[in-house]
Amino acid sequence: MTAPTSRTDKGTRGFELDLHVTFTRPLPEAQARAALLALPGFTVDLYRPHPNPTGQTPTQTPEEAPGVPSARLTGPLTDPDAVRAGLAALLGGDARYVEVGLRGFLRSAQGQTEWMPWRRNVVLPRADVARVTFEESIRFVLE
Repeated sequence: MTAPTSRTDKGTRGFELDLHVTFTRPLPEAQARAALLALPGFTVDLYRPHPNPTGQTPTQTPEEAPGVPSARLTGPLTDPDAVRAGLAALLGGDARYVEVGLRGFLRSAQGQTEWMPWRRNVVLPRADVARVTFEESIRFVLE
């Protein structure tokens, strides 16, 4: 699994795997990263609550801060069967639900990425990972 990085391929367009994982409960960062090892080779962004959303003096130390409730993985789709196996592993473990699909993007010359909207959503039971097809602009929700 790669660490979060900013993209440098500017002025391009295409499709990338866009995958959102929501955990059954907020996980400590190390445990969230370990769970995501089922899907290696993608850029990982861990989502967590802002440590000080109101701008007042924090009431929690970093050790008391809530864990990671969800994550986003992006990158090129190289092996659909490996991704399906990773999805099955996540859904059999710490994931409450997963959203996955090939999403269109346009990256400007300045490096800003604009993600295209999904054309269609397909909701499947969590056990139907085999039915996930990686068609452009179609998002599969496994819950």
